[in-house]
Amino acid sequence: MAAGFYSLELSQDTVSVYGTVIGESGQGGRLVAQFDTLGTLLHSTVHFDTLGDDFTQASPNSFIKLSNGAGYAGVGQMFQRRNGYLSVFGPNGRMVSYFEYEDENSETDYYEEVHELDDGFLILGAKQDAVTYLLEIFMLKTGFDGSAVWEKKYSTFGRHTLFGQLLVLDENEYVISGSTTSGPSTPLPNTINTSTILATDSLGNVKWRWDSPASLEEMGAGSIFKTPEGHWVYTSARGQYDAMHNSLSSQPKFVIRDENFNLIKDDTFGVADFPIHYFSKAIELSEGGWLGVGVKPSYYAVPPLSTWYNSVSGWMVRLDDQGDQLWSRVDTAFWSMETGSANFLYDAVELPGGNIIACGYSRTYDPVAKDWGWLIKVNKDGCVDTLNCMPISSGKLPVLPENSVVVYPNPTRSVINFRSETVEQWDRVEVANAAGQIVRVLNNTRTNAIDLSDMQDGIYFLRLIKANRSVTRKVVKRGW
Repeated sequence: MAAGFYSLELSQDTVSVYGTVIGESGQGGRLVAQFDTLGTLLHSTVHFDTLGDDFTQASPNSFIKLSNGAGYAGVGQMFQRRNGYLSVFGPNGRMVSYFEYEDENSETDYYEEVHELDDGFLILGAKQDAVTYLLEIFMLKTGFDGSAVWEKKYSTFGRHTLFGQLLVLDENEYVISGSTTSGPSTPLPNTINTSTILATDSLGNVKWRWDSPASLEEMGAGSIFKTPEGHWVYTSARGQYDAMHNSLSSQPKFVIRDENFNLIKDDTFGVADFPIHYFSKAIELSEGGWLGVGVKPSYYAVPPLSTWYNSVSGWMVRLDDQGDQLWSRVDTAFWSMETGSANFLYDAVELPGGNIIACGYSRTYDPVAKDWGWLIKVNKDGCVDTLNCMPISSGKLPVLPENSVVVYPNPTRSVINFRSETVEQWDRVEVANAAGQIVRVLNNTRTNAIDLSDMQDGIYFLRLIKANRSVTRKVVKRGW
């Protein structure tokens, strides 16, 4: 059975994951899995559609914890019927109720986010109009019994209007982030976007709307926040047309604007040379600032031939309350030199002590295609919390460039190879187990391999140190 993790909720010491599975028959189902904060699986529940349809991919904000402690609510969409749904689950993840909504004016419904109100739920996402085939944002109010109370749609003439996130400021002001992009007949080189932010009252009536200038400077507004000073903070990306692959490359950014949407800060990350590079979500942290999670090109020294698009890894960036980067890290759950892998992070939660757990999805292709759900836990400084702290990338602590070391094969049966074009001799090579215990050390070595054949199957961490700089890679040992 294959799986993917897309949304997280924390309840005391239990982390609940909302995701998808593909059963042995090939049918797509929903997954609710619960772990403790050490990553131990407590239990999981899988739900399949009794009519044979497939539950499709969930979204980072599609799962919430109910305020009365009675369980959770989740939303998503059906693949063949193209309808959206709302489900309520008990504390153990078992389904209590299920509601499906059909819209005769919509070709396809994308239910992406759910919020709990005093008297029901708000469901948001995008719908494709059955006549124009343009996407538009929708907001649906339901009762706790699943009955539809009202629905509003927000569109832009001749353009797709895509949903980002909902920010509830008070009981009568809901702020929706999103984007507009060129209609379906527009050639890709001529595509231009806007970031769109609008506010409604408690009945969904628009109070105000702001759009950035139409260009590729902002591909849209994603996760959105409002600071105590009244500033707007949101994730976005700068786009650039890539003629070689006929695609829009993406350069993620964090944007800060004042209360009148005048630009204060506009920081980009990386370069716009790859189409799969973005923030899936950002969360606000207890000590101030934000954490963004998403996906980033891996830039391995020897990418797999003809599968360049599989060289992507999960990505975290921590920013302070001024929007300045504190650290970032890139993690690859699985890797194959022959076929690559695609690794994404979609959601994250902060634990009371400041540690962070993020969830994601990975696809591997060797020997056959398979999907995996994965979790990663780091401390507030961006380090895997069972190891001595050395973040992958920071303005304060020196590290090796993230693309300077190639580690393969991973997973491995025995020997793990590591290669760097810039380092001939390592000051120290360490292997630690999942509990943080150093189980193998090489000092002042020119070797580019280490034998794990006598170790038990499991997860290990390879740390390579040179001139007080280091890089850490996760390694999976298994005997097949």
